Amino acid sequence: MDRESRLILGDYVTLDQGTGCVHTAPGHGLEDYEAGIRYGLPILNPVDDNGRFTDEAGEFAGENVFAANKLINERLKEKGFLLYRDELTHSYPHCWRCKKPVIFRATSQWFISMDKNSLRQKSLEAAEKVRWIPSWGENRFYGMLKDRPDWCISRQRAWGVPIPAFYCLGCGRSLLDVEVIKETANIVRKEGMDVWFKKEPDYFLKGAACP
Repeated sequence: MDRESRLILGDYVTLDQGTGCVHTAPGHGLEDYEAGIRYGLPILNPVDDNGRFTDEAGEFAGENVFAANKLINERLKEKGFLLYRDELTHSYPHCWRCKKPVIFRATSQWFISMDKNSLRQKSLEAAEKVRWIPSWGENRFYGMLKDRPDWCISRQRAWGVPIPAFYCLGCGRSLLDVEVIKETANIVRKEGMDVWFKKEPDYFLKGAACP
């Protein structure tokens, strides 16, 4: 075993979780992602927004990731790569809203820098003017703000406040333009938040094009 391999093992060996050498998926878990960044592994994420495999998964493209387990096991067995198969029951994170199993994926997100324009300090000062119920919420919020370099403002969800960013269907680049944001805000102010979900992009873009 070379020195680099020993370093990887030494970083991730735990009595209850193993070494991570059997399965390391940088696109599907925080610890694996950090290991991938550290050692230059590709951040592969062959799962789409609907929980189905993308074309990167080859013959399993379009299959639900949980339903595909049986198909993958069968293919491994056909090729002589399946050494052993068993089932066990263990705890697994579920969505608190829909109660379905959570799929961990590395995805593109939008962040706000907490250090620009003194946003962190302004937020902490504003928090002091809030009446917190229960009172311990203030300490929790303070802890979240004081050390976080960036604040994630995007989530893969169908509810909440949308981000007025538009994506080009041709190249995939995003358009986040000040004038477009102001126009969108004016429209929402007049017609309500639901207008974002009912109208087509052209209604907000007013002729703006991909940069």
